[in-house]
Amino acid sequence: MPVTSRPYKTNFSKLPSVAIIGAGLAGLTCGTALKGLIPTVKVFEKSIFPGGRINRFRAGEYEFNHGAQYFTVNNPLFWNIVSAWQSEGIVRPWDGWIVELERGQVSNGDMATQRFVGYPRMQMIAEYLARNCDLKVSANISELEKQSDGDWRIFNERGDYLGVFDIVIIATTAHQVSSLCRQVPAIGNPADKVAMTVCWSGMFAFEQRLDLPYDAANVLDSPLSWISRYQTAGQRDALDCWVLHASPEWSQQYAASFRGRVMHALLEAFWEATDLPEKKPVSSSVHCWKHAVPINPINEDSLFDETEAIGACGDWCTAPRIEGAVLSGFSMADRVMKYIHKLGA
Repeated sequence: MPVTSRPYKTNFSKLPSVAIIGAGLAGLTCGTALKGLIPTVKVFEKSIFPGGRINRFRAGEYEFNHGAQYFTVNNPLFWNIVSAWQSEGIVRPWDGWIVELERGQVSNGDMATQRFVGYPRMQMIAEYLARNCDLKVSANISELEKQSDGDWRIFNERGDYLGVFDIVIIATTAHQVSSLCRQVPAIGNPADKVAMTVCWSGMFAFEQRLDLPYDAANVLDSPLSWISRYQTAGQRDALDCWVLHASPEWSQQYAASFRGRVMHALLEAFWEATDLPEKKPVSSSVHCWKHAVPINPINEDSLFDETEAIGACGDWCTAPRIEGAVLSGFSMADRVMKYIHKLGA
């Protein structure tokens, strides 16, 4: 029972408190934008780290960007944000050579598109934004309860009470938004219609550098859709680390498979795609992104129900990119402030 009761506020006697569920880029951007404008903004994240799909993966001494590998810039507002990130030293241009790859045959190298990466890792962007937020990690919010005065009480998956807030923003996958907002049709219904792909991600480290001249590849006619060489600051230069993303179709087919079976299959597909002789990795890991990429975004910057004082944002609202998540977070913050001003706080 994610949501109960339905009274709502008609005015604020003071600046309201805001709870943001999810510390991915949309939630952190929204929280950062509201900082200084609203005294109480609390961000809740179910993981032990912020970042969502730009979170890092660690396997012993090895570290990988196992979600988003890079990002591009199209929107002028996002360009200003990225320029500020560059000035702070948390983002750098990435001039990696990306090709199309089919059973060892390389074609269509893309050297024209400007790409960026977080430095020294993608998650650094989230860590930077989180410094400006009141963040509580390991807080998996599973229930929202509306009070008689219009406030929202929030609870974790164990039923623990985590606070009361005037406004709630859900900045998670569309699946979780739908689950939490089943009784708020203006939010839950659009989110429920968004389909998201599954993606198995494989992380492999090799003692010696593989004989591959490119840095990343879109893979054709393979269980894999993407491979990328990953090097983080402080990691041994001789070590060669690769991230493999399985195709959505293959990932869906093997969504419930044992991790060992998936690991073996991804590595086998890697050798077939690159046409290299097999080598034993010194580290092997896999991770399943159950809600990886939105297939059919709703084409709205964000959602907000003023009668219920609840909203939602994320890349599933706009476009399945880092840019989409950030712009959705800014849109959400703007709608919250307009709502607060409308009610006279």
